[in-house]
Amino acid sequence: MYSILMSKFNEGFYLIEEQLKKIINKNSNIVIIPWSFATELKSKNIDEFFDETKKNSYLNHLYRLGVKEKNIKILDCYNDNKEDMIKEINNSNAIILTGGNPEMLYNKIIENGLLETLQNYKEIIVGSSAGAELQLKKYFITRKNNYYKKFAWYDGFGIIDNDFYFDVHSINKGRYLPSLKKRSIHLNKKIYCLFDNGSIIYNRNTKKIACYGKYILFDGTK
Repeated sequence: MYSILMSKFNEGFYLIEEQLKKIINKNSNIVIIPWSFATELKSKNIDEFFDETKKNSYLNHLYRLGVKEKNIKILDCYNDNKEDMIKEINNSNAIILTGGNPEMLYNKIIENGLLETLQNYKEIIVGSSAGAELQLKKYFITRKNNYYKKFAWYDGFGIIDNDFYFDVHSINKGRYLPSLKKRSIHLNKKIYCLFDNGSIIYNRNTKKIACYGKYILFDGTK
């Protein structure tokens, strides 16, 4: 099935709204996993991160697709139990992984025992920024985007094999794009550079990629 990969959820959604309407509709059950907190939530209340403003930005887009409020479930890594979360995921038609801190989202998925469930999930997975990158088996974060101010590789969920890589929040400034082109050649792999208004729809079965909005592709050759 499909992986939807965006730099930013709002900008990316508008680019592919018509395409999404073909695969997500009023009968779809949606699970949102908003665990990409900047730091551990001392309150153990995900509303501290996923507040009304942020929550409504996701919900309103889903409503535009015809999804009913009763069919949207927001998982809570602090208060939901593993079995219930696995059931919600397996009964859903699409999962949304939010943007934010990828390390936190990765760790919370591991801590809650959901990695295998995600890896075996056959339906639609929508991810923005961190939620997009983590779908790869291995992903990189550029120095500009990394909290630690260095280019680095990290483990992802392995939902998508590394047939290609992509960068989020790409910019056309200085050596940013040339350095990614050089890395593409070194790896002999395609790198899709998604600007904030760029999106990818990837069919995990057929391996077909469709790009929308602003992006640059480096194909691994000079």
